[in-house]
Amino acid sequence: MNYFNPHIRLVARRISILCAAFFVVFSYLYLYFFQGDLMTQVHFQLSDGEFNTHAALSAALCTLLLFLVGLFCIRLLHWLPLRLMATGWFFPFLILGWLTHWRLPQFGDSGASPSWLLFVFPLLFFALLIVLGRAFPDSSKENGTFATYAWPNALLLVLFASMTIGLSNTDASVHTTLRSARYLSQQRYEKVLSAARHEPAPSRQLSAIVSMALSETGQLGERLFSYPQPYGSEGLIPQLSDTALFVNLPYAVGHHLGYVRGGHTSADFFLEVINQKPKARPASRDYLLSAYLLDRNLDGFYSVLLQGDSLSVNLPRHYREASLLYQQLYPQTEEILEDSLLSADFKDFLAMLNGEGSAQEREMRCRRRYGNTYWCYFYFR
Repeated sequence: MNYFNPHIRLVARRISILCAAFFVVFSYLYLYFFQGDLMTQVHFQLSDGEFNTHAALSAALCTLLLFLVGLFCIRLLHWLPLRLMATGWFFPFLILGWLTHWRLPQFGDSGASPSWLLFVFPLLFFALLIVLGRAFPDSSKENGTFATYAWPNALLLVLFASMTIGLSNTDASVHTTLRSARYLSQQRYEKVLSAARHEPAPSRQLSAIVSMALSETGQLGERLFSYPQPYGSEGLIPQLSDTALFVNLPYAVGHHLGYVRGGHTSADFFLEVINQKPKARPASRDYLLSAYLLDRNLDGFYSVLLQGDSLSVNLPRHYREASLLYQQLYPQTEEILEDSLLSADFKDFLAMLNGEGSAQEREMRCRRRYGNTYWCYFYFR
């Protein structure tokens, strides 16, 4: 709209620039920092694995295209009153939400795709804004302050940004999986372990990523049970279908172990076989011992452990915990682990396990104090 008052023309220009700047900054930061890994995965899947984007470049290109859409919408809606000028950015925000709504159930995404109603309600809100704009147009005598016109537009921009986030995929598990996969591809193993540390419901792919990061840092036998392990030994080795991840996870773990797992081979059998092969890497033995622990196969674990190690305090923590448990279950065991500090903890754990209260109360006490031990996994998995 053409404003006769020079002050109002200046206010309109400033609000127009601020609305555009808000969208550009929000769009880039949202796509790069919050949805960057998701967009990389979506591009990878849509191109059948032939195209892998750089997150910063992808965010910049998408923001540029949506910015052009916003300018086009502003031209079409130039008649809107100054208080509703931000309405022209409705469709770029809506498209941004639609672009990031993708669900990835193969990577632990437990959410449902947005209902069509979630797209209808924003359109109804947009229609309401158009009706209000028609019913209450600007007057030629407009003479308000900058704040008079700025706060309604700021409110609309915040509502549009909230709409974008509400339509998008915010599943914590899938975001953690994709972020950890990116760190793994960059060989930033401590970042992987930090990102996955507080994920209560990891995907199977995330379990394999964490296991490889622990192995690469020499901590597989020391910290494996500091992370949730809901998949047993199947959480150690990715399946061939995990090539759908933008990081070729089966190849990465296969290169680490010396062999790639076959399509119909169980994880424990695969590890048993490759440990007999001459090209198997040293890490494969730790993987096999961990697989036995995850499957609660203490006989297999103990026999393999004694083939290459003697029982001592120098063993990784989880191996010592499993050895003490084995000796508790099989008192006739000949080799005995001498570890007074860990033995004291194990006796305390057993006292809690067999103490007073209901089974649920005893479990909660054990988890609070010994939740990152193999003992807790063995009894309460």
